[in-house]
Amino acid sequence: MIWLDDYLQKWKKTLLVVSHDQDFLNSVCQEIIHLDDKKLVVYKGNYDTFKEQEAVKLKQQIKAWEKQEKRLKELKAKGLTKENAEKAQLKSKAREPGARAKKAEAAAAASGGLESGESQVELMKRPRDYTVTFSFPEVTIISPPIMEVRDVNFRYGPDLPWLFRGVNFGLDMASRVCIVGPNGSGKSTIIKIITGEVNPPEGEVRRNPRLRVGIYNQHFVDRLPMDEDPVSYLRRLFNEESYQSVRNKLGKYGLEGHAHTIPIRDLSGGQKARVVFVELSFLAPHLLFLDEPTNNLDIESIDALCDALKHFNGGVVMVSHDARLIETVNCQLWVVEDQNVEPWPSGFKGYREHLLRKLEAQMDIIIAGGGERQERQEKKTK
Repeated sequence: MIWLDDYLQKWKKTLLVVSHDQDFLNSVCQEIIHLDDKKLVVYKGNYDTFKEQEAVKLKQQIKAWEKQEKRLKELKAKGLTKENAEKAQLKSKAREPGARAKKAEAAAAASGGLESGESQVELMKRPRDYTVTFSFPEVTIISPPIMEVRDVNFRYGPDLPWLFRGVNFGLDMASRVCIVGPNGSGKSTIIKIITGEVNPPEGEVRRNPRLRVGIYNQHFVDRLPMDEDPVSYLRRLFNEESYQSVRNKLGKYGLEGHAHTIPIRDLSGGQKARVVFVELSFLAPHLLFLDEPTNNLDIESIDALCDALKHFNGGVVMVSHDARLIETVNCQLWVVEDQNVEPWPSGFKGYREHLLRKLEAQMDIIIAGGGERQERQEKKTK
């Protein structure tokens, strides 16, 4: 991600990207095309600029809608029926500046130049701001250490190489950790060792017996009972919750009402992810373990997750490539390399610069190697 971000900033050709990574969009994009209410709206600038402009636009729409509703109430108070009040409001809308052009378009529609009804003046619908709210309940503090990894050596089989050797660390409810490293380095394995999904052949993992752990990863999403609907599933696990309280929570987490009572197998990846996050919220864990939690979430949901984790009073250990999530939650980086897990001393920006320098050095070696091969080929040709 860091390499791609850096490369595309210097790239001089056209780029069209669909992404939920806000830092990436801010770095590489100079225009944002927003798909909203079946229309495409173009905004100049990066994603942060778009958010500011969209917020202003929404306020203006709400103000215009409130003005329209106030006028409708006044007309109804004068004895007009709802239908006649709306007709009167539409007539006044038709006299607004710019309405002459709209009337010309309507005439064109009547003569077959446009689809019927394409540009007719209509009453404004109430502007809807898509909001998602994640939350994790406050939990009782457990005295540290609540989890210890001692002298752990790990490999997946006796004939396979060691993935980790001599790993030692502790976690408590103040921990904010993001485990980083190349693909295949063992980031997810470390979480599996801590949570007990796999047992190390050497060393031990100690856990406080009062500790409640919440785990999110793609594996857990796929384990959901596909024949049950989200409400039935969550009420079976948390029978103290009412039908309505479960539906309210699912709605806050961005799951549409129609998806509350259909089989989980019919949900998308993002919808299933929301069911798991609601489950974690009801569980009220002391420690949250999140493996790539933003993969199936849209930008608004990632914002909600950032906010929820920022205010959560328990510990957080995550594997993520989302720079905004890492920095918002104020995570300390733990780097997986050389069969160990070590804290990175200089923060995310320092780690980013370190990786870019490392990548540049690797590219220099590759380029130099290519030059040497070309020289050898030229000598053979001569």
